[in-house]
Amino acid sequence: MTDERAAVSAQRAAVMGERAAAAHPCDSRADRATAGADRATAGADRATAGADRAAAGADRAAAGADQVRWLFDAKAATWSAKYAPGGPLAGRLTSLFAAMSRHAPPGGRVLDLGCGTGELARALVAVGLHAVGCDISAEMLRHASRNSGRQAGWVLLDSCWRRLPFAPAAFDVVVAASVLEYVDEPTAILRECARVLRPGGIVVCTVPDLRHPVRWLEWLARWAARGPQARAVGGHWPRLDGYLTYLAISRQRRSARWWRATAAGAGLLCDPPAKPAAERSPLRLFTFARPRDGRAL
Repeated sequence: MTDERAAVSAQRAAVMGERAAAAHPCDSRADRATAGADRATAGADRATAGADRAAAGADRAAAGADQVRWLFDAKAATWSAKYAPGGPLAGRLTSLFAAMSRHAPPGGRVLDLGCGTGELARALVAVGLHAVGCDISAEMLRHASRNSGRQAGWVLLDSCWRRLPFAPAAFDVVVAASVLEYVDEPTAILRECARVLRPGGIVVCTVPDLRHPVRWLEWLARWAARGPQARAVGGHWPRLDGYLTYLAISRQRRSARWWRATAAGAGLLCDPPAKPAAERSPLRLFTFARPRDGRAL
């Protein structure tokens, strides 16, 4: 009997609750509206937080790009000497020129992205190619344009550029020598290189070769440079300070597999590599091709 009475009491309570809810429908609607408003507020808070993170990321990218520009502006006055015969970068110029010779058709158009003081672009013009040099460093381009004789075209890019000022399929070859290591979004840069290439055109790029002993030492130096003592010492020696800045802004230290996957993500195909040089360089050269079917990028 006790159980039966409890069951009857429960039923009566449920009925009374239903009647109370029916008598005050606005309360239920108000609760639902409040809950909806709370969810909307939470969603807005998440969106605001996401926008704040995106803005912070854009600020970091802009600051990094400005550091790259400042570093190369400071190096511009002596940069050409590095590529002179016997200079420390003369071998790089030789290997890049050889790659251009393999891939650029006679009279073809070449974009030298990150052209510096224009040594490669001028060498290409000298053999009958049409070359355009781009850089974010106004000082580099000022020195590039000083040279007389047959000239390449020179274009100054904004340090945070994301779109090249050229029409689609404008070039046969794009060369980006020691450029991709400094950018935040290599996929976006490679995709833009692909856009300005004709179908079947080639991107030639160099990036740090992680297999080279110099890169092992740089890894240790990057770790040591994080401490405040390194910057304090660098402040007394401008050359050391410039090297520490280089280590900080050369962010994309990646494996060959990573670079190939990144190029694929930009719609580029991996071109078979040329026979490697007998002497290993601290840079690794890749060639990527835009598909010949000309599919949209």
